[in-house]
Amino acid sequence: MDALVIIGLGGIGGAIAEPLCRYLDHTAYIKQVKLIDGDRYEARNSERQQAATGQNKAEAWAKRLSGSFRSLTVSTVASFITPDNIRLYLPDNSIVMLGVDNHATRKLVQEHCSRLRNVVLISGGNDYYDGNVQVFAKKNGRVLLQPITCFHPEIESPSDRRPDELGCDEELPSSPQLLFTNFMAASLMLNELYLVLQDQFQHSEVYFDIRANAARSLTRTNKLTLSTKEAQRLKQRSSSIRVDE
Repeated sequence: MDALVIIGLGGIGGAIAEPLCRYLDHTAYIKQVKLIDGDRYEARNSERQQAATGQNKAEAWAKRLSGSFRSLTVSTVASFITPDNIRLYLPDNSIVMLGVDNHATRKLVQEHCSRLRNVVLISGGNDYYDGNVQVFAKKNGRVLLQPITCFHPEIESPSDRRPDELGCDEELPSSPQLLFTNFMAASLMLNELYLVLQDQFQHSEVYFDIRANAARSLTRTNKLTLSTKEAQRLKQRSSSIRVDE
């Protein structure tokens, strides 16, 4: 792969950025890192993120990472991913770490990645205590892990909108977030990235719950879409895993 792209530098993407670049700085895998986010830090972000209010998230992280990891070329896109710019910013032979908070953008990115020949998409999201990580992989035109839309109807048919679709006075609906849940999502995404870099494509999805201190991975080989009820059942089963089992 030629480049690694992080989309969304909020709670999850921000937790990914530094350890990921530290690892790449000391290995020979990838030296091109692109950070994409059109959002700016607000005072309310200080509970989980470190940056000056008003700074663009991608630009703030690029400045920090470029100064620390000299072997990497860190570039920024201080705008949201849209249908008009996605082909420019997400080329073939990319690994995409997707840390956005809306299904509409997830669907847009997945649909674009499905058209590429060589690509890996690792998407993470969470509620207050639990969440999931999904992996889509395609190598030499062959699908190794199914699209993230296949098993989640809420992504295939999103009821929300992308940030670029909102008016000047509109904001994306948000819910409270817990720092430690963001960290677990980020850690599991990095775990999946490590496997991908070893050419191991093992997990389609990982469910996790910090209250149980547990995670459960799944590998799906068919294209059947889970119903919302079935997906919720798997999520609840993951949450019930005991540490001592």
